[in-house]
Amino acid sequence: MSSLNQALRAALDHRQDLLAELHAQGTDCYRLFHGSQEGAGGLTIDRYGPQLLVQSFHQSLESDDLLHLHQAINQHLGLELLLVYNDRSRGNSRIDREDTVYRAEPAALEDLVGHEWGLNYRVRGRHAGQDPLLFLDLRNTRGWVKANSAGKSVLNLFAYTCGVGLSAAAGGAREVCNLDFAEGNLAVGRENGQLNPQLPTMEFIQSDYFPAIRQLAGLPISQRRGQKLPSYPRLEQRQYDLVLLDPPAWAKSAFGTV
Repeated sequence: MSSLNQALRAALDHRQDLLAELHAQGTDCYRLFHGSQEGAGGLTIDRYGPQLLVQSFHQSLESDDLLHLHQAINQHLGLELLLVYNDRSRGNSRIDREDTVYRAEPAALEDLVGHEWGLNYRVRGRHAGQDPLLFLDLRNTRGWVKANSAGKSVLNLFAYTCGVGLSAAAGGAREVCNLDFAEGNLAVGRENGQLNPQLPTMEFIQSDYFPAIRQLAGLPISQRRGQKLPSYPRLEQRQYDLVLLDPPAWAKSAFGTV
């Protein structure tokens, strides 16, 4: 047995109790293998509902190794997960869209649905961006938000695909506002809302963080010397009961750097 196969088997064995707990929660989106901590640096293996997403960031997997991982995980979970492999070992972690190692079956690349804390989420193995539509490392935060939002007004900043906002709505928030700079992210957030029709409607605002938060705080928007600021939506000053921030590191815009 190769060292990679041994590391994967150990990781799956260690997750037995966790996976049982997650399934009982109504969650089928989770990390199965975190290579930098479990013996294969730069390799991650995640389940997103019916899909198995394998990503390599340091070096490409061999096709035989990839297929063996897929088979071993399906056998361990007793499922037939659809395989998507994103080789991101090139510059800036860009996905090799030529699929020189493995080309996913069409069914694996369709719009699929995964679940977390009993909520439905849009899953796409490939889309215009680079990263998955649901960041798994924020699962417990989303669970906390769901448990602590009842009756509150919630502002979800750097909302990405609005998982935090969705959790707040599911937790009984009286008002949820999702704000993100990218309309494509908010479009997926709207899809997530539509996939959970039992929840109240959320608000979506496309805006840079800095002009939005300064307006909400009743502060002026400063202009850099000699630089004309881009347009931005006008917002009224107000407060929220719960504000969530999960910003990307060193995100830069004409308004400032996070």
